[in-house]
Amino acid sequence: MATSSAERGEIRVILAAYLDGQPYDGLAYYLMEKSNLPGPRMNLGLANNFADAVGELVSEPQTRVERLEMLLDTWARLPVDQAPVNHPRVILPCVAVLSYGQAAVSRPEWWDDEIAKLERAATDPRWRVREMVAAALQRMLAADWTRTCGALMSWIACGEPLRIRAAVAAVAEPGLLADKQRAEDALAVQAEAVNQFIHFSPEQRRDENVRALRQALGYTLSVVTAASPETGFHLMEELAALPDPDIVWIVRENMKKKRLEPWQDRLTTLETALFRPEQADAQDDE
Repeated sequence: MATSSAERGEIRVILAAYLDGQPYDGLAYYLMEKSNLPGPRMNLGLANNFADAVGELVSEPQTRVERLEMLLDTWARLPVDQAPVNHPRVILPCVAVLSYGQAAVSRPEWWDDEIAKLERAATDPRWRVREMVAAALQRMLAADWTRTCGALMSWIACGEPLRIRAAVAAVAEPGLLADKQRAEDALAVQAEAVNQFIHFSPEQRRDENVRALRQALGYTLSVVTAASPETGFHLMEELAALPDPDIVWIVRENMKKKRLEPWQDRLTTLETALFRPEQADAQDDE
């Protein structure tokens, strides 16, 4: 198996040939052959090496960036019928989307264009592509936390569930949350996302995209709470008391995560605070 640096070097050679005018077929075949698809786990190391290679190339003045941009945009727009979620060809939109994040990091003057492309990709029907959106955003958060976090709050405000899902997943990365202010910012993202979820009607909550958001909130809140336990548990306690079965489910799912085990006293408090249907019945009888 090639090492990360060796594989990135191979990708650079094939990318350079494409940039010199050769068709992209060889590059696409290389990626599909090494994609590990069909299968349960796409080759994420390959995707990361591709994005890293793109980041290096766009930083070099001799690179024909227009041709590279055309390649990424073509792959990112591949429809589901041409690149199904478990087909090797889905590696192409996945690496393109991840590369948008690295391009924004390597060329900050492209930031607005790349974040707009990621916002569109966040609603892709393929979950593998959506995961790459979150990973791309994490690269951007690592490079410019304040700017990227501000953009994610605007995604949440739009009320579109898959964009909200991308935002909560992006900030739920322990490696990004060592700084206290970042952890607090990430909690604000989670809180705003939950607030948006609360306003979805029962009928809306049956929608597949809203259910994907619910599923994500079932783990992201605990990741951020572990980074800022005082504020995080306070938010979870507020949510636990709400007479909303979906919110109670979200809190319960987060309570199950091993990352919260060091705070047994707070988990006990949460368990006590959880709203139960019989409480509503008792209130109705009063």
